[in-house]
Amino acid sequence: MMKNSLKNRLFHYAGTTVLILLVSCSKFDAYLDKAESGGMTEEEVFGNYRQTERFLAQVYGTGLTIDWVGGNLWSFSYDGATDNGYCHYRYWPSPKFVYDGNLTPANNPIDQWADLYAAIRRVNMFLEKIDGLPVSSSNTEEVAGKSRMKGEAFFLRAWFYAELFKRYGGVPLISKVLQVDEDLNIPRATADEIIGFIVEDCDRAASLLPEEYSSKDLGRATAGAALALKSRMLLYAASPLHNPDNDRQKWERAAKAAQDVITMGIYQLHGSFKDVLHTRQSPEIIFQHTANYEDQLRNNLMPSQGGFSIVQPTQELVDAFEMTDGKLYNESDLYDPQQPYANRDPRLAMTVVYNLHPWRGFPIETFEGGLDGLNGSGDNYTRTGYYLAKTLDENGSLTPIWRPGSHFFVYIRYAEILLNYAEAKNESLESPDPSVYDAINQVRARTGVNMPPLPAGLNKADMRARIHNERRVELAFESHRFWDIRRWRIGEQVLKSVQGMRITRAGSEWNYERFPLENRYYKNMYDLFPIPQSEINRNSKLVQNPGYN
Repeated sequence: MMKNSLKNRLFHYAGTTVLILLVSCSKFDAYLDKAESGGMTEEEVFGNYRQTERFLAQVYGTGLTIDWVGGNLWSFSYDGATDNGYCHYRYWPSPKFVYDGNLTPANNPIDQWADLYAAIRRVNMFLEKIDGLPVSSSNTEEVAGKSRMKGEAFFLRAWFYAELFKRYGGVPLISKVLQVDEDLNIPRATADEIIGFIVEDCDRAASLLPEEYSSKDLGRATAGAALALKSRMLLYAASPLHNPDNDRQKWERAAKAAQDVITMGIYQLHGSFKDVLHTRQSPEIIFQHTANYEDQLRNNLMPSQGGFSIVQPTQELVDAFEMTDGKLYNESDLYDPQQPYANRDPRLAMTVVYNLHPWRGFPIETFEGGLDGLNGSGDNYTRTGYYLAKTLDENGSLTPIWRPGSHFFVYIRYAEILLNYAEAKNESLESPDPSVYDAINQVRARTGVNMPPLPAGLNKADMRARIHNERRVELAFESHRFWDIRRWRIGEQVLKSVQGMRITRAGSEWNYERFPLENRYYKNMYDLFPIPQSEINRNSKLVQNPGYN
């Protein structure tokens, strides 16, 4: 066995705190490492209900990653590698490597191939052992818990394969614990086969899991989480990247899967768009990481507040927020170039800190020469003219008193499901029907947002553009844009360059000037990650993704 690099993580799961030993596998053989049991034998782990429950907690803790800056990769941000954001830190693994032409099979610092397969191996072991877990028929808690844990394992395996599919497309499909004497040269399954497997595991999970838990069990997967993951992955499978012939049946299946979540009747939009990422319990949250990621505040707060402002919104993202009449800034009579942030979709102010935007009662000065001004002296000053508001709890502070606030990574929320439905249903029809309008208008009509409904009579292409833009503004900095660009195959179109806003002051007047910030480079081959070269070298049946040979 190769030596593993180790680190510890505290993972909060089902009302307990578990210290987990993270194993970073450096070779395929390491997937067969028996160390998941923490030094105990398999019989000891899977012969005791509490030990089995702890093993499952480790699967959650070691397998579920956070896509925000400061997750497992301190300087990387998925939105920072899109036209939504800019990261001026250039050390490895800066988002720059994704769009500067340097992404290769031997150079992908956000590769997760080995970690995900290690997680899948743990789940496969769990599923092979769980039916033999001894529980007394008179212990109703353990009888129900055994069934529930099996459902959680099916969900987690589906989740890990979904993460592989997003990155690589079809991958080797491994549904059992492989032994050292077996043939490890396993070919890639097709995209349809992987999606079929994910859907099957999601359906199994949904049949075994409850719809909700008490507060002590927050963090466990639910039936709704399984169906929501199914919705997401069928949407990905129906998208141009994996559906180049535009098979409408794939869109119909995706729409039906989203509809199944909607008709559960247990989810609704949170009353505050600003607060939905900062609460542990909400009818909008379908699946959420349970740890409070306190470093989110330090990593992205503006310098006058003690932060590093690692990720900064771009002018392109600001432009995507409509005016309050439902039109884009360059189409609306409400737009005033001397007051470019007035009369905008309220989600703009809850996503982006712009010039004189109040933060904890103080106006943030992003103008040149301002306290947090453009091109200020120091790496933590904005280069776009903007700072990040979304994902930051305004109740938290770094100075003068450290109060970290609440920062929870929401993997799936109900607004995504509504937008999944609108997109899939629109693509399945010749022209949008009332259900498409209803789904997207629910998102726009959220309390505190209250954007006008979409105009009637949109054709399919116009509705597609509106849905794409709605996903962009609603889900900004929640890691969706990175994958949406790829599945829609629009990278070469939208990742050519990004702009900032230079603001200067002349007496009582303000001058707003857009300026080119950074040229970017994107090739269609980047729509899928390269399979790591080490895996290609090790597995003779693996075929590399197009363009990386």
